Amino acid sequence: MGLVLGIVMFMSLVLIHELGHFINAKRSGVKVLEFGIGIPPKVCKLRKDKSGTEYTLNLLPLGWFVRLKGEDPKDEADFNAKDSFIKAKMWRKILILISGVGMNLILARVLFTAIFTMGTQPISVLPDNALSSHENSYLMPTVTFLKEQGFISGNLVSAPAKIDRVSSDLLGQKMGLMSGDTVVSINNEKVDIWNIGGVLKKYIDKDITLSFTRNNKKLSANAHCPADNCILWLTFPQGSLNLKPIKFPFAKAMWIGAKEIKAQTVLTFAALGTLWSDLLSLNGTRIKTSLNRLTGPAGAIKFGETLLNAWWRKLYLGFAGMISLALAIFNVLPIPALDGGRLLGVLIQWIGKLKPEKYFNIEWYINLVFFVALMALGVYILLKDLVHFRDIKIPFLW
Repeated sequence: MGLVLGIVMFMSLVLIHELGHFINAKRSGVKVLEFGIGIPPKVCKLRKDKSGTEYTLNLLPLGWFVRLKGEDPKDEADFNAKDSFIKAKMWRKILILISGVGMNLILARVLFTAIFTMGTQPISVLPDNALSSHENSYLMPTVTFLKEQGFISGNLVSAPAKIDRVSSDLLGQKMGLMSGDTVVSINNEKVDIWNIGGVLKKYIDKDITLSFTRNNKKLSANAHCPADNCILWLTFPQGSLNLKPIKFPFAKAMWIGAKEIKAQTVLTFAALGTLWSDLLSLNGTRIKTSLNRLTGPAGAIKFGETLLNAWWRKLYLGFAGMISLALAIFNVLPIPALDGGRLLGVLIQWIGKLKPEKYFNIEWYINLVFFVALMALGVYILLKDLVHFRDIKIPFLW
């Protein structure tokens, strides 16, 4: 059920994004040549509406797409037609290009508002030193922030890392850990409920020896902590930490939802900055570690399953909001083939008063190269996630 819901969630979020482009193109008088399910090559045409838009089914089940008239400068007739994208007024071009991102932002706001109105728990409570900077996220708050906002009652104590749940098919279960075990140390360094994550970070891509107790017996287990997923995937009770539901009246929940978008955006760009710094370092270990930390739909679906298995169904809505926001942030980046890159190209052509026939012909090839590169990266991340999160053996690769 978690797998099915995850796939439906991702397909729905991408559909909402593409509907933004589709609706605003139609309203702007730009002809939509094709609304596709999946990525070409085309399998079949499903139908054709009165305006001439074809609805197609394509081979690769990786989302949806909208193809506008005049996007291909090699087709001179379409490129110069009155109802082509390139002939639309500048403000209409901008509206069409940003509408997908806008739809994902609106959906994230709606979902965040809903869970904060109904009342929710955080997805993760972080120690105060977990992040160098924090934007007071309610879904990923620090302990101090929760105390300041009055969502913690009782005293925070150093509670033993006694396991409540072990996620299936992941590192904790593979090491033989079970519900009720208490993790004592990692590589002879003592751990508790609050520092176990920080200790694990020291041993990314290294071997670990984990000492734990079970029924008053001392046991140990050895494993390699993966570079891309050095997480035990254990759930711990909060000890004497009593978390109150994060709940607000509807009007305030709308405001908190907007603040959550800001907080998650800052955290996302901080992570992107770290990734970019690692890639530019030319350090093989740092580059490999950063690339391996990237995750895609398969990894996100697995995390969503963990939330559902823990009966945190409201949080699943918040998680969907975070994914919708991530899609918006990813697409707004000024990278060719993405919405942000295409928007940048339109602005450069307009400001520089460059001839559209020449400029967009060059841009078309640049977008094609980056599209292929992004698709290749997406396939790599998908295969990696299938290996690590689904334990699927892929011949010749792993």
